[in-house]
Amino acid sequence: MNSITTLNERNPITRRTGAGAPNIVIREACDRDGVVLGHLVASHDGTPEGIVAAARRATQRMFDTFADASNVNSRIIATDTTGRPRWSVSPNFAVLEELAVE
Repeated sequence: MNSITTLNERNPITRRTGAGAPNIVIREACDRDGVVLGHLVASHDGTPEGIVAAARRATQRMFDTFADASNVNSRIIATDTTGRPRWSVSPNFAVLEELAVE
């Protein structure tokens, strides 16, 4: 799996169902002005510890890839086993919050 890609390039079903790849963390790399620089993806095992570890890996790749990346402006989302966004991870990795599910 490429570390920099858009979800729609990797999974065309995303456009129709809103679901992406299962058990991944997506780091949306943005600069200080909020301009999206790219997306970084890392797989996780579904545990809180695994999600945070994947978020840390994606963040390290973000800083290695984008010199202008802003930690605070770059979102971190994790998907569940169905590929739907399920958790948000804070930029300092201290808070893992479950998203509202419809």
